[in-house]
Amino acid sequence: MGRVRGRIGDKRVLGLVKAFLRAGILTEEGNDRRTITGTPQGGILSPLLASIALSVVDEHFARKWEALGPSWTRAKHRRAGVPAMRLVRYADDFVVMVAGTCGDAEALWDEVAAVLAPMGLRLSEEKTRVCHIDEGFDFLGWHIQRRSWRGRTGKKAVHTYPSKKALASVMAKVRSLTRREKHRTLADLLRSVNPVLRGWCNYFRHGVSSRTFGYLDHFSWWRIFGLALQAARRAEQGDSCPPLPPRLGGPRRQG
Repeated sequence: MGRVRGRIGDKRVLGLVKAFLRAGILTEEGNDRRTITGTPQGGILSPLLASIALSVVDEHFARKWEALGPSWTRAKHRRAGVPAMRLVRYADDFVVMVAGTCGDAEALWDEVAAVLAPMGLRLSEEKTRVCHIDEGFDFLGWHIQRRSWRGRTGKKAVHTYPSKKALASVMAKVRSLTRREKHRTLADLLRSVNPVLRGWCNYFRHGVSSRTFGYLDHFSWWRIFGLALQAARRAEQGDSCPPLPPRLGGPRRQG
């Protein structure tokens, strides 16, 4: 709360934050369970307080970067073996990029832990790891990895594309939405599936996503086609069969 008071002077807002912290949790049985510290994960106040608490990490790495000076002094430090580090953070997810050795990256475990300790926070060992950019890592649904640059022999570039976990998540949603008992007509099915696919593709369209989109296109089309085919087989003889769904993005040209 001390960092909140440092940024917010309105006592009404501070009182509202305190009320959220004292509110407790409503269990599935309808009971009010009091909490000792913090807010439940997924609560509407959780992202705000996490961002405020983790601002100490922003300030720590900003000071380290400023200490290296302008670009020419940073290059001089790098030649002398001094690592350079930059932080990228969104809410409570962050990545520290290190231009240095593996030992420099491993040393960040204790350094970041020491920065977070005064705020009552600690790193999650299950969700935190040290890796090389050539191995790649997942961040905010993206898989970020340096790979060979197609068409440029011997050169590499950093690619960003949808992670396997993100793809599995949207496929699970499509699979759930295309269960037979959930929809009366094909139109109802498409009205529920299209917003999910459109939102997912809009988020990932800025990366190297064409192959992933093609895979999702194929998977979704056959899920919907199978549902339409089942409906046609169940229809009474003489009834018109429901139209087959076009592929994502409209019909495809043949030939």
